[in-house]
Amino acid sequence: MILTRFKASKRASGFTLIEIMVAVAIFAVIMSIVGPALFQFLNIRERAGAKQDQLEGLQKTFLFLANDLRYASNRLGKDEYGEPADATLTVGDGSVIALTAAYPDLNLGGLGVPRRVSWTLDDGVLQRIQSPVMDPDGDTRNFKQSLLSDVRDIEIELSIVEDGRDNTSKRWDEKTRLPDKIEITITMENKLQYRRVYSMLGGDTLDALAATLNAAGQGGPPGSGNPSGNGNGSTSTSGGSSPPRASPPRRPAPGAEDARN
Repeated sequence: MILTRFKASKRASGFTLIEIMVAVAIFAVIMSIVGPALFQFLNIRERAGAKQDQLEGLQKTFLFLANDLRYASNRLGKDEYGEPADATLTVGDGSVIALTAAYPDLNLGGLGVPRRVSWTLDDGVLQRIQSPVMDPDGDTRNFKQSLLSDVRDIEIELSIVEDGRDNTSKRWDEKTRLPDKIEITITMENKLQYRRVYSMLGGDTLDALAATLNAAGQGGPPGSGNPSGNGNGSTSTSGGSSPPRASPPRRPAPGAEDARN
């Protein structure tokens, strides 16, 4: 008799359909619980990063504005054709604001060198353009910086303080002086507004204040204005045993007031 032996076949390795369905069901349950929290975390992190970038851009913007207005000069600039500007400071007419800033040059012993500075708003991006000279032409290579994005609008109000009154306007037509105060309001695309007020007391105003103090019997010569024509300064009186007198104005950074709606 012939006997035939059959070897038992080994079980094929792998997952059954039921095991795969159970794994998929468990994964779906876990994702339904963790997924929304994960997506919310990523969204919050993205918004926080965008907010941080916006605040850094605002800080840089207000810092550069403060420096430009601190060293602002009442000298009239010229265009590329040599025509003088209509005012010491221009608002609108192709730029948000344009002025001449006499920044000190260390190579010249701190002497103020006038340079033309303008701010523009292009497609929601606020840019600062600085020329290496006072009167740039078509061949002048300007330095351009993009400081703030997602800007909807910028509003500028210029003020002259006379006889205790604040005369405010959105245009500036003076050719021999700078405004006493500038208020700048930046409106972002998210409808948040940031406002800053810069004080720019001109040298003629300081002389008038010093003359008033001297006429009141406080003695001493009146404080002199800024020789470079800068529109920033302050008046102080010195104390002590001798009668106080008006001291020459200094050039501090302009006062600023920040408000957020």
